[in-house]
Parts: sequence; C-alpha cells; structure tokens
Amino acid sequence: MAISTPSAQSIVASTKTVPVIYTAISDPVAAKLINENNTPIQSNVTGLSSELPIEPQLDNIQKIAPNAKTIGYVYSPGEVNSVVVLNQLKKAAPARGLKILDVTANRPTDVAMATRSLAGRVDVIYTSLDNNVVSAFEAMAGAANELDIPVIASDEFSVRRGATAALGVNDYDFGRTTGKMVYRVLNGEAVSSIKPEVMNTLTLYASPKHAAEQGVSLTDELLKNAINVDKQAQSSDK
Repeated sequence: MAISTPSAQSIVASTKTVPVIYTAISDPVAAKLINENNTPIQSNVTGLSSELPIEPQLDNIQKIAPNAKTIGYVYSPGEVNSVVVLNQLKKAAPARGLKILDVTANRPTDVAMATRSLAGRVDVIYTSLDNNVVSAFEAMAGAANELDIPVIASDEFSVRRGATAALGVNDYDFGRTTGKMVYRVLNGEAVSSIKPEVMNTLTLYASPKHAAEQGVSLTDELLKNAINVDKQAQSSDK
C-alpha cells in the first residue's frame, strides 16, 4: 500500500514484482503511475485516485467568498500533484473573472511565511493535498486567522484542523474502497486484472467556527448541504 504521490513513486520504482496499490493520489498520470489510457506503467501496479475536478472546487470557493477576485495558492513546486492543480486553477479561473496568485513552500516550515506573504493580495486561499501544506496545516490556518483570509481545502481533515470548508472525498469511504482492492489481491487475484479507479463522489465539509476566525460567515444554504465538523466535534466531546 502506498499513500500519497511521493510514497507511491518511490515504491513503484523499487519493485516490478510485488503488488503495489496506490491511494490518495491526485493525478496518477502526472505521477507516472498510469498512462492516459488508464493503464498502469507496470503490471504489478493499480490503485485509487483522489483526483478532484477543478470546476466544483471553484464553485465552492465562490459560494463561500462570492466577492473574491484573487485566490491564493500555497504549494510545493517539487510535488507534481500540486503543480497539476495550479495549472488547472490558472486555466479555469479567468473565465470566472478570477486570478490565481501562487506562492511556494519548499518545506513545511515555509508554509506559515508563504501564507503571510499573501496578506492584502488575495481574498481567499485554496489548498490541495500538498504534503508540505498538510504537514504544517495548523501553521497555515493560524496565519490565515491573523489575516482574516478564509482557507478552502479539498479534504475533510483540513477542515477539522482549521480550514473554513472543503469539498473532497469522504476519507472513510475512500479507505473502504481501497481496502476492497487490497482484499482482492490478498485473496489471490492478479493486480493486473484490477483496473485503476477514481473516487469521484464529493462531500462538503464546513466549520462555522473556523470561518468566523477567518472573517467569513457560512450561509444556511451551504451548511444545509455540508457536514458540520463543529457539531461532530461537540458530539464526540459529549
């Protein structure tokens, strides 16, 4: 099992015989795990992608920050998935009257400084599953709180860790779907007979608490269609 792009690339490069199942990969084509025909580059590889279509992400951003003109994007330039998302954002944004301002964070320790560099220059920050950003997400959220800039993410746990909202894959369902692939291999099925898949059912997560800390309020309409992580946390505390 290989979770995340760097892990998958390293493991696939190390063996052509041991079955490898990747998961949580935003773009397996760009990561050179499969080709554009959805065929793995090696017969011992398959997996589940978390590739997110960019248009729903922009829809979500504009629902939360309808007056936004510039979106900030903090990322690691050495991570292929993050670069792919940046290119998608830059391609799709102009048609919506939006601009993308990207800043790099080569290490997790750079994330807070990169976020603060967006002060007065962006209206909202969008983050994908960049490993450096994920490693230091509390630092990003803290900086965004200071600046009153909402952070919109693409995964559930970033909302729990400080983001205003996220439109992403349900991690529980994602894990179960990946687990079914693993089960098939462990029961003797050849990896080559298991086609790579994309988990494309999206769930909206929101935190009114974090939204208030970042200077925005979430509409009742949006919250009606979202999983409120604040309420879940309160239930867990009880």
